[in-house]
Amino acid sequence: MMSENKTPYLNRSISPWVIIGISVVLVGVVLTQAVMNYNREKKYMGQILSEKGAALIRSFEAGTITGMMGRMGSEAHLQTLLEETSAQEDISYIVIADQSGVVLAHNQEDKIGSPFTPPLSKADAQPADHPQWRTVKGQGSKDYFEVYKTFLPTLKGHGQGNGFRRHMMGNHINGSHQCAQNWIKGPSRQRLLDPEKRPAIFIGMDIAPFEYARKEDIQNSIISIVLILFLGLGGIVSLFWAQNHARSRRLLLDTRAFASELVTSLPMGIVAVDDAAKVIYVNETASIFLRKALDQIKGKNAAQVLPPSLLALLDQVDQGGFVSEQELKLPSRTGSVIPVTVTITKIVGERENFIGHVFILKDLSRIRALELEIKQKEKLAAVGILAAGVAHEVRNPLSSIKGYATYFSSLFDPQSDNKKAANIMADEVDRVNRVISELLEFARPIELELKKTRIFELVDKALRLIKYEADPAGIKIISSVEPQLPEVEVDKDRLIQVLLNIFINAIQAMPSGGTLTVNVKARENMLQFAISDTGSGISPQDQANIFNPYFTTKKRGTGLGLAIAFKIIESHGGTITIESLKNKGTTFVITIPLKQNTLEQNKEELI
Repeated sequence: MMSENKTPYLNRSISPWVIIGISVVLVGVVLTQAVMNYNREKKYMGQILSEKGAALIRSFEAGTITGMMGRMGSEAHLQTLLEETSAQEDISYIVIADQSGVVLAHNQEDKIGSPFTPPLSKADAQPADHPQWRTVKGQGSKDYFEVYKTFLPTLKGHGQGNGFRRHMMGNHINGSHQCAQNWIKGPSRQRLLDPEKRPAIFIGMDIAPFEYARKEDIQNSIISIVLILFLGLGGIVSLFWAQNHARSRRLLLDTRAFASELVTSLPMGIVAVDDAAKVIYVNETASIFLRKALDQIKGKNAAQVLPPSLLALLDQVDQGGFVSEQELKLPSRTGSVIPVTVTITKIVGERENFIGHVFILKDLSRIRALELEIKQKEKLAAVGILAAGVAHEVRNPLSSIKGYATYFSSLFDPQSDNKKAANIMADEVDRVNRVISELLEFARPIELELKKTRIFELVDKALRLIKYEADPAGIKIISSVEPQLPEVEVDKDRLIQVLLNIFINAIQAMPSGGTLTVNVKARENMLQFAISDTGSGISPQDQANIFNPYFTTKKRGTGLGLAIAFKIIESHGGTITIESLKNKGTTFVITIPLKQNTLEQNKEELI
């Protein structure tokens, strides 16, 4: 029964394509026929006009011979012959030109001596003795069919060459007539009769009638194609109307599937309950919030699967209230709580009948984490202000203490214990002052001055600054910066500070010499620095703490250098990680986005 219903539907689906295929075939046939007719007419036009042009050239040469022999009187009959011949309806011009393109004779006498246009191509610069043809552009958009060949007006009974030339110049050969002296006027006479450089004759004919006939054929073909297309379009439209109901039904099903997939993929939890308080829909995100599998929620009573806090809000809606963006804390599978906002709405049908409720749950974990981070930053800023005040109050007495220590040191003998004690006092004052400076640097919020920077120049500058410490320690520096790296918006001074801190730590980890390797490359949308040394390495226990403030394994270190470096990279939206093996060496990997956003911009996007 099902197959019987499917067959007509399948046929109706295929029918439009059948009509389209037939229409395309008919259009192809008409186009092919039009192209064939066009080419055939073009061939016939070339054949007819070339034959006509050749016949005219032969007639013109014969008429020229008659004038040259003086049988048309003593006037300049060549010009008269040109003008009379070109007076025919379909002949536009007759030109005789020498090999350099200068007009020797023209039906328009004022053009004699001017260059002939358009000139022949290099391949046709010396025309053959048999007629050739070409189509040329005239003034405006008018085209001409031009037949041309070498101009050969031969006398019956006389050959060409020197004998022919002497006869044309007026000498007697075997008692024949002299060539008429006035058959052509002007300096063109000598060049026209030169057998070594024979001129060419051009006859231009109007091809407008042929073009008009071809345009009519093209218009008829276009009309036929348009009629076929309209017929095909009418058939397709009628079939689409017949399929409208089936297509609407299929569209409705597709819309439902799309809506279902969209709701399922939303990053918010959605739970729908009917008027009997049974769960009729739940998505994956909501099941995570409720700590149950989908099949354990769907179809169950809401009181069995929903937390009491949600049910209390449901009672509030049933009593006529409204719940929108109300914050709750739901227990998670790990034992912690998930902060969420809850919105509950009623579902009402077309007839204003009550259908059920929809719970929309939105996770606030990331927002709360960002809020906590901002609060911590604010606390650090407050600590920075406090530290700045304390530093100001402490540094003044420290300066006095160091001054007195330096003074007392100058009073004692160089090898005395008192002088050593005074020097130790001055050194300790310097160390306290350095600790205060680093404390201020760490507590103060970092404000980046982003500028487009060439990474190669930045790395090169940092390596040159530590070269004078690396060379005496016997440390070899290997730098590899990927070519064609784009300019990156970074705080150049801050980033150099980070690199110098890591470079100096690497040098101090190789007291007996070694190799410091710096590799910089682009990976996806990130810029990656890999800084490796062959030093003593860092133990696994210390690796977890090296970025914590005041953690250090050095006797005279403050433990703030790497903490400040971590803070700078974090402000650039990047990360810094470490890989180390004891007595094998350490590698710091720094990644920074190629397209820089500030930390505040990232937070605004997340919120």
